[in-house]
Amino acid sequence: MIYLTDYDIYLNTFFCLIDMIVIMELRERIYGRVAHLRGICIALSAALAVLMMILPESYRNTYFTLPVSMVLLPFYPKNLKKKLLFEVCLFSSVFTYMMALNDITNMAPRFSQWGITYVAIFHAGLWVLLFDVLRLCRNIDTYIPLSLWFIFLLIPVCIFASSAALIPLLGSSHLSRPESDLLHLVVQTTFLFINLALLEFLRKFTGYFQKEKEQSLLRQQLQYQESHYQHLIRSAEQIQKIRHDMKNHLQTLSVLYNENKTDELQEYLRQTYELLGHSEQVISTGNPSFDAVLNIKLAEMGKIGISCSPALSIPRGLDFPFSDTVTILGNLLDNAINSCTDASTISLSVTWQQGTLFLHMENPCASEKKAPYGIGMKNVEETVKKYSGTLHTEVKDGKYITDIILYRIGISRAEK
Repeated sequence: MIYLTDYDIYLNTFFCLIDMIVIMELRERIYGRVAHLRGICIALSAALAVLMMILPESYRNTYFTLPVSMVLLPFYPKNLKKKLLFEVCLFSSVFTYMMALNDITNMAPRFSQWGITYVAIFHAGLWVLLFDVLRLCRNIDTYIPLSLWFIFLLIPVCIFASSAALIPLLGSSHLSRPESDLLHLVVQTTFLFINLALLEFLRKFTGYFQKEKEQSLLRQQLQYQESHYQHLIRSAEQIQKIRHDMKNHLQTLSVLYNENKTDELQEYLRQTYELLGHSEQVISTGNPSFDAVLNIKLAEMGKIGISCSPALSIPRGLDFPFSDTVTILGNLLDNAINSCTDASTISLSVTWQQGTLFLHMENPCASEKKAPYGIGMKNVEETVKKYSGTLHTEVKDGKYITDIILYRIGISRAEK
């Protein structure tokens, strides 16, 4: 094919620019917005579209819009699993669409203006396909087990390989050209619908997976709340016992002092101090979620000999969901406890200033290098992103150091 008029190349360039814009918008909604170098990303996208039209075989170069646009993938937020799965599904879907459209045009009547018309139809169909893929993929969560993710990835790979292998197979068959084109169209259309059905299945599957995570987190919250109230009840009972016995303690101290029994007085004071020291440490900040998680974890630390005296400077009624408290503070403290040995110390400080929450934690770490994030830390990272916050971790001088900053953390109206 060749351009029939001088304006065809400009029209095709315009179509490719729209392709790039739609693909860029699609990826931003799925991977996240390009935070840095956005201007350079847009300029590079436009330059790639123009370059494809300047090079020879401009009509054929039109079909390479999607592969060429993959150069821009590093600009998007890091999520290798999601990028790989989505790009393979998208590439396989676009390829099968292109093959099906080619079969339709091979069987359709030809006319003089067919070249640019075919390209216009290709672009219009591509935009419809991209928006349909966006509808299916918008809420897909790829935090799924690696084995299942690999199966989902393998399906579009097999479809693409089969779709590409079908071309020489039908070309070498004894079928006539119309029969070959019709059979090829049916198979490629089936492959296209399988790709779209896979995305729909993946969307629903990850939706159920996400709901299961939320239910599991809800059950964990209920356990934290129940344990928290049990701690409060036990602490209240201890305080009542101490108050009940305080009169007797004071009378005994008075008798020992009057009789000038210094040694007995010191011993009695020591025993009373130990009794008070054995009472559980209770955190009361006026925020049930923080109090519950901290009191439970402090009790766990006390049982295994880990010391921790949190430095807390947060107002009452902090507008911070229980689920996010469990995800961030619970996971961090669990990791810290697991990395500690007997007689270790965990340093924790939480500070709130004008809508910004600062969290700093240090705990012993046997490794010299920071290990890749597990599921718990990935959940922490995902929750931090909800508040446009930052998560920084490092291993330094035998300690694992975590710094988190969360923005837009207000106070409930009832406490203002």
